[in-house]
Amino acid sequence: KGGIDEFVVYLVTGGGNPGSGMELYNFFKARPERTTIYNMSSVDSAGVLFFLGFQKRYGLPASSFMVHQTKFSKASLPDWYSYSDLKKSEMELLAVDQKTHRVIATETAPKAEVPLSVEDVEAAASRTTIYFAEDALRHGFIEGIMTPTMPIQDVFYLTDQYLAGLPD
Repeated sequence: KGGIDEFVVYLVTGGGNPGSGMELYNFFKARPERTTIYNMSSVDSAGVLFFLGFQKRYGLPASSFMVHQTKFSKASLPDWYSYSDLKKSEMELLAVDQKTHRVIATETAPKAEVPLSVEDVEAAASRTTIYFAEDALRHGFIEGIMTPTMPIQDVFYLTDQYLAGLPD
């Protein structure tokens, strides 16, 4: 109703919860509007999934993408943890990794000069790999290396400073 026909996101993120990254990926894949995203510096971990949900994807000349195996904090574990609990956690981490690797391979392939297979992504994640702009372009994370001109009117910038000021 508001006449929005395109979402443009200027993103820098160290990542976060892999489930949230997948949810944002699915949300933007389902949007009927045009979607464009720019990697303004680094997009890491779960942020890569979010980034890949956009139709048009660009990176600045000094941008990078980091992929690694799924991790969780030991602080989230209970004091007492059984072997079966450990095996269940291992299976959950493996499932998240497999889903993430498939999305990365599927979404980068159409834009890639040198496509990454699921096995390539698994290997990259197992050793923690950073793709700099030229490699990201070659492997299809982005379709161009450019510095955007950011608008100054008729735009809303959602920043971490803005979010910090919101009531709980």
